[in-house]
Amino acid sequence: MSYDEYQGRGLRSISIFGVLVGCAAVGALGLSFLAYSQTRHDRSQVQALQARVQHQLATLRHRNAALGSKVNSTARQLKQKDAGIAPLAAHSLKSVFTIQTTDGWLGAGFAAWRQDGDTYFITANHVVSHTIENNYVDVKRKGGSWQGEVMVRDAVNDLALVRVSGSPAGADPLWQDVRAGTPPQPGDELLLIGSPYGLEGTVTTGVVSRVTKKLIQTDAAANPGNSGGPAIDKQGHVVGVLVSGGGENLNFAVPIVRACIKLRSC
Repeated sequence: MSYDEYQGRGLRSISIFGVLVGCAAVGALGLSFLAYSQTRHDRSQVQALQARVQHQLATLRHRNAALGSKVNSTARQLKQKDAGIAPLAAHSLKSVFTIQTTDGWLGAGFAAWRQDGDTYFITANHVVSHTIENNYVDVKRKGGSWQGEVMVRDAVNDLALVRVSGSPAGADPLWQDVRAGTPPQPGDELLLIGSPYGLEGTVTTGVVSRVTKKLIQTDAAANPGNSGGPAIDKQGHVVGVLVSGGGENLNFAVPIVRACIKLRSC
């Protein structure tokens, strides 16, 4: 082998080695770039996950604060509700009386309005339906008894009007401008006052279950003797007159506005 041939082969070996080294360097750079890209991608994913977690935590904090506010508001409403029932009942009780017929039938009635020195009571017609012959009933309350005269009967709506001479002490009329008031709605709270089984001044509470043009259904407890008593809303307005009660959370009152049909010009 001549010197020139040897030298050419050596140069070719060096060139091949250089190419291999260059390829290796390029490969290393490529792998480094891929590793860098993957690391950057992973970092972006971690940052995105952290952002989502922070957003969810902020949302949970907001919901927790809102829930706490609702709980506190409900607690305040319940306290106000409990505090409001007793004064409302105490005020209304003075105007609710026991109605008793001469043959012993019992019910309830309430002072509705005064006119010309007389007090007019609303009750249920079936309570006084046994007084056709003498037309008189006893209107009683703890500490007193008054003779009442049945003035008007509305058998269709089961309502009656009783007049008492004078004004029993403390018996403020419960009648409101019934046509201007807001009719009760399902879910509204009701207060019933009556004399179940002669137990004067009995108070029960419940809610309006259903409302039609002719009847208000409630789950407030009522029994015989409650008939004729008022159904009162939380504003202290009489919204109905109890006419049917069986004590099984299915009781009915006639909307007070129906008293305008025969008992009073409204």
